[in-house]
Amino acid sequence: MSKINVLEPNVFNKIAAGEVVERPASIVKELVENSIDAGSKNIDIFIIDGGISYIQVTDDGCGIEASEVKKAFMPHATSKIENADDLESIGTLGFRGEALASIGSVAQVSLTTRTKDESIASYLEVDGGIFSEVKQIGSPVGTEVRVKNIFYNIPVRRKFLKKPKQEENAISEIVARLILANPNISFTYSADDKVVYQSSGKGKEDALYSVYGSNILKNVIPISVEDDDIEVSGFVSKPTYSKPNSTYQTVIVNGRYVSCKLISTAVMRVYEDYMMTRAYPFFVIYINLPNTDIDVNVHPNKLDIKFLDSQRVFALINHIIDNTLMDFRNSREAAQEQLLREQAENIMFDYNSSNMVINNNLKTSDNIIFKEPTQEAFINQSSEDSKLSEIVIQTTNNENFDSKLVYNQKDMSVPEPILQQKTLFEGLSKNFDMMTVKVVGKIFNTFIIIEIEDRVFLIDQHAAHERVLYDELMEVVKDRELKIQPLLLPYILETNNLEHQFIIDNLETFIRLGFDIDEFGSDSFKVSGVPYNLPNLEIGVFFNDILRDINTILSLKNEDLVAEYFAQKACKHAVKGGDDLKTSEIINLLEQIARDEPQLQCPHGRPFVVEIKKYDIDKWFKRIV
Repeated sequence: MSKINVLEPNVFNKIAAGEVVERPASIVKELVENSIDAGSKNIDIFIIDGGISYIQVTDDGCGIEASEVKKAFMPHATSKIENADDLESIGTLGFRGEALASIGSVAQVSLTTRTKDESIASYLEVDGGIFSEVKQIGSPVGTEVRVKNIFYNIPVRRKFLKKPKQEENAISEIVARLILANPNISFTYSADDKVVYQSSGKGKEDALYSVYGSNILKNVIPISVEDDDIEVSGFVSKPTYSKPNSTYQTVIVNGRYVSCKLISTAVMRVYEDYMMTRAYPFFVIYINLPNTDIDVNVHPNKLDIKFLDSQRVFALINHIIDNTLMDFRNSREAAQEQLLREQAENIMFDYNSSNMVINNNLKTSDNIIFKEPTQEAFINQSSEDSKLSEIVIQTTNNENFDSKLVYNQKDMSVPEPILQQKTLFEGLSKNFDMMTVKVVGKIFNTFIIIEIEDRVFLIDQHAAHERVLYDELMEVVKDRELKIQPLLLPYILETNNLEHQFIIDNLETFIRLGFDIDEFGSDSFKVSGVPYNLPNLEIGVFFNDILRDINTILSLKNEDLVAEYFAQKACKHAVKGGDDLKTSEIINLLEQIARDEPQLQCPHGRPFVVEIKKYDIDKWFKRIV
């Protein structure tokens, strides 16, 4: 058996640092939380190179006494708790005594601090876990911590840090949450001499404005409810306002920003009836309850928590948001109904001797209900003749045809398509000079049935038409230089920090695609032109679709953007399952398939044709044994 070694402090501190100090954002979070616990009213945060080179956090809190300065950097040393019983009711953000010790072991740190009872400040340096002597210097009441060269003494950890801008984005996200969680504290956050966030500490609306700007205030509804010892407040988006991803959702419990799937699910359950698929509501929710009713001692990052009575919290959140949205809808309908009444009473005019006279005989209904138009598209198809006859499709030879759709029927119960190569199915290929195609009929107004020699083909009319439209649209940009179509009025695209950086990283791609797009402040872009060959582009929808997957997509290519946009456009404009196609429309679709030889899948990868051989049908009915 190997010898058991008792590790030295400088070794186990570096190991422990991996739990607490994952990246520069972790350091900022821990230092700012210490400042908050110290009762600070003003906190300044400054970083260089995404915090990799330099982090500085300055506050006007209570400070640390000179005799306690060195203790602050010792492992498991904290002023927040005294014994195990305190873990049952934690009211501070920092409480483990790990942060400063971990930071000091993997970086070069200096601490300047002074209490209100001391006339002079204390100064200490910690370099990779090695302490200097405490010095006395002049400084105002409060604490300033400077952190340089994170992981300088652990190269293997340092090389896994991301690019400075990506690390800066992570810090910006953390600071934004801290501002929202502490609306009565004034924050100033700067990165490379550029102010990113600045709040005045004048309440929740001010914090919301500082992080998201004025537009968000127009699109949120305040919520507030008390249920015995639980208080819930904050802001939720109007049913008509949504975001492309979940990065605009914040949950704050007892002043602590947390990642809580329970709360997110409670909110999303309500918005399911109001929003389209893959649309996300905006919300900032504050929950205050006794510290004994939550457990924050789940993970060193202190983002995960557990509720003592999770069902009660879930039900309360769900109930208040449901009532809020219903009240909003009812008040909106009432206001619109009143507007209709007023318009009805005032717009009935008669001309009498060149004078406009109000017609007072108008009687308004007492039950006028205003309904917003839905986004559903209705297709009015007239049913022509229901008889489908044989048609002849003229084709030409194609020497390049070298594959077909093959099917594997193991139990002969349901034909299972196996796509070996994406070409037109054999029956309609241009490999034949002339082919008689018998249109047998259609089922469920969704699947077209055609017969060719000893085979039957079932065609999904929506998927097939979607494929044809998609290929036609892609031909628009193929081998052509994309031109810019100027907009009469620029479109302003608002973003958060993560979205902003994503677009910056892919700006050249957007420009090559044909967008005239520039930064417009720290959290928005100005789109002055769009690709000429992207017809009827809905700019907001286009960028929202891209930003939905911001957490999983790192970079974009021209073809990715074009293909995704055209796939959506083709899906939207293709005939739908359930549409009653006329004979002429079916013939036209088959001719397009025969002419263009599309891939046998819709743009989203779903096959649109299934082949069944007469031989297989005979076996199903035991005509062949």
